[in-house]
Formats: sequence, structure tokens, C-alpha cells
Amino acid sequence: MNRWGNDGMKRILATAGAIALVALAGTAAQAQVAPNAQATGTARIYRPVTITKTQDLDFGTIVLVGGSFTNEIVTVGTSGAVTCGSGAGNLSCGGSPTAARFLLIGTNNALVTVSSPAFSLSGPATLTVTPTSTSQVVNLGATGSTVGVNVNLGGSISLSSTTLEGTYSGIWTVTAEYQ
Repeated sequence: MNRWGNDGMKRILATAGAIALVALAGTAAQAQVAPNAQATGTARIYRPVTITKTQDLDFGTIVLVGGSFTNEIVTVGTSGAVTCGSGAGNLSCGGSPTAARFLLIGTNNALVTVSSPAFSLSGPATLTVTPTSTSQVVNLGATGSTVGVNVNLGGSISLSSTTLEGTYSGIWTVTAEYQ
């Protein structure tokens, strides 16, 4: 036997084995580094957007002159120009038609969605107004917080020879919100 004996040799081998395991474990731990990624945080701070009606939608005066007809459409465009029916001579349009106009004021260069749903005109009967645009995105531009931006909205109504005569009116709720 050698001078350390069997127990000594076992301790040396056990110690060497433990050191080897620690070295191997350290290498494996380094090889299994968790992947990572980075994200950027962003916040946009705006002043409240305001919307003010500056002009009503007015279809003007419409005269039903045709004998028997259905689905004649009168449209007031965003410029205020009127399309008076199909051109078959069933309608005569006059008066001073205007598109609705809304003033938006908010944060400079912000994008705002203007929503303008269909609505009804009440009178002797009910007429449904179909907006020329139910949703549009508007850039407030460099003067959005002071001068603002005007948004014109038009609409259409459908008439027939049986539409009751009289004055029709209704409330159009138009909303604006930042994108």
C-alpha cells in the first residue's frame, strides 16, 4: 500500500471529482444564458380636443314636382354643393343649402378621428340622413391649438312623391377623439 492509504486516495478522487463537476456545471450555466430584449416606453400628452358646430347642415328648400316617384336622393356635399335627385325632373332644389361645419381645436399636429353617424330628421314623418362620411381622420396641423381646423360634413336624404310636406329637423351628434 501507499503511504496515504485507501481512505486518502478516496478523498483525493472524491475531491477531484467534485472540482470537475463544479467546473462542468459552471460551463453549462454559462452556456444557458437567458435571451433578453428591450422595449422603448412612449407617452403622448395632449390637451383635450374640442369640437364646436359653426354651421348647420341645411338641405335648403326641396319641391316635389314629379308625378309618382321613389328614392330620389338629395345630397349636400362637404362644399355645400347640392345634387338634386336623379335629374329626372321629380325634384326642384333651392334656398341656401349648406354643409355642416365643425371647428376642432386640440394639440398641434395631432390626429383626430371625427365620427358622424346617420341621424333622423323629424317632422310630419321621419327622414334618415346618411352622412357623406361617417368617420374621417383629421390632422390638426401646426395651429391646431390656436386656430384649429374646420371639418365640413354633408349628407343625403331619400324622398318619394309620397313624402309629407313640412319642415324637418334633427340633432346630429358628431364626436372627435384623438387617435
